[in-house]
Amino acid sequence: MKASNYLSFDIGGTNVKWGLLDDKAEILQKGSFSSNNANGETILAGLREKITHFSSQIQGIAISAPGFIQPSTGYIEKGGAILAFDDFHLQEVLEKELSIPVSVENDVNCVALAEKWRGNAQNFSDFICLTVGTGIGGALFLNNQLYRGYSYRGGEFGYIITKGLHSDRADTDGLSAKASIPWIREQYASYNSLPLSEVTGEMVFQAYDEKDPIALHIVESFYQTLAIGIYNITSVLNPEKVLIGGGITSRPTFIEELQRHLTYVDTIFHIGIDSCFFKNDAGLVGALAFHKSKYSPKETATS
Repeated sequence: MKASNYLSFDIGGTNVKWGLLDDKAEILQKGSFSSNNANGETILAGLREKITHFSSQIQGIAISAPGFIQPSTGYIEKGGAILAFDDFHLQEVLEKELSIPVSVENDVNCVALAEKWRGNAQNFSDFICLTVGTGIGGALFLNNQLYRGYSYRGGEFGYIITKGLHSDRADTDGLSAKASIPWIREQYASYNSLPLSEVTGEMVFQAYDEKDPIALHIVESFYQTLAIGIYNITSVLNPEKVLIGGGITSRPTFIEELQRHLTYVDTIFHIGIDSCFFKNDAGLVGALAFHKSKYSPKETATS
């Protein structure tokens, strides 16, 4: 009889994280492999390789992926950064090949599920998760349930407009375009006449810490725009907590720096702002939380 272990995947455009987890969310092994610039064939090949390797040890496969996903079927309508996953029945494909239960859920929804199950939102019935990275992602937990929206687009905070429209496309004027790590890199590269490939987010924040005037202007603008987005979200939903994920939250002063721009939220809505408990493992844990709620609903009540 197979042990009660699961293989979780967190699919991203740069790499795919994987983890062997027990049914209490303890990560027994983990690693990652390259997505080869969001190449669908590379990602599928990597999934199959890991699943084959661990097949004798697992009783289910849990997947966190970007895009608009129908969680009941694992159908991906839009794959976000993974264009090859547009209109793709990922769950169906893997289950037919491997004869093992598979689940697929949106990546930021998985972050929220992880935080509700074992993280910093266990005691909250109404909270939001917001992830900051190559774009801005979001998830809503309302009335003690994950809210996905009519067409599985609930929580798409990256499309929120925080300043005047400058084009007919929301993706160029939204929060993802104006308060993300690529925006920071692009601004710094442009101001300093540097190739974008030579500029990293870490470089910009180091310059910010060193009081470089250009970096100060860019990073403060980033925080201000992000704060406006959070204020808009909280003014509509009035959550108990705002949890922020993404690699930037490993910066020790991130929450403190962001809170300096959240005076309205603090004085009007009195909402706590915190980072996600699971950091870079949130997708793996949340994918398992969803998988268990789908196939063993009595064991978890996170979705």
